[in-house]
Amino acid sequence: MPHDDLRCPNCGALVSEDAAWCGQCFAPLGRAPEPPPVPPRDEPPAPTGVATATEPAERPPPFWPCPVCGGKNPIQLDTCATCGTPFAQVMRAPVERGQVDPRDAAIRSLIFPGLGHRALGRGLDGLARGVLFVVTFGLGVLLAIAASGSGALVAAFALFLVAGVGVYAMSAFEAHRLAQGGDLLVETKVLMWALVGVVFVGVGLLVFGVVTATHR
Repeated sequence: MPHDDLRCPNCGALVSEDAAWCGQCFAPLGRAPEPPPVPPRDEPPAPTGVATATEPAERPPPFWPCPVCGGKNPIQLDTCATCGTPFAQVMRAPVERGQVDPRDAAIRSLIFPGLGHRALGRGLDGLARGVLFVVTFGLGVLLAIAASGSGALVAAFALFLVAGVGVYAMSAFEAHRLAQGGDLLVETKVLMWALVGVVFVGVGLLVFGVVTATHR
């Protein structure tokens, strides 16, 4: 007898336990085959970029930048390999310039050459101009005293006098220009060499004047 619990899954008719297909709709009654086992999924290998990302990047060698040319120099060098600027200049703090009205700076230099430069924070430049003015004018006065009728010494006195007036005027003009943000007309090192030359020429002319006066 057919089993009450066994029915065709297609039409619902009763079927026997050992029937291979339904007698009503002829649908196969065999047990559905088990699905094949799902193969385990293999984990994809991690890309090489991820592994290397965790590794610390190679640090660049230390260097110091040149404040003049901008070149990068190894830390063991004492001077710039490009322009020769010393390493000490990198650590040097910028010099703060005084804020002075251009007219006031010029008036200070008219009082005495170099005072306007000093008020602007350029003490060395002002000192060079003041010393050159004193030496030039002083030698001119000494030559005037020693001239005693000598045409050469009188001409030298006039030359030194003109040079002193030139230093005086240049100092006032430079102070006004520096206060406006300009540059020096003449570099200080050039003036220092000019001072050395003035001293040698002045001393030579004084010796010449003394020798000439004693032989009269």
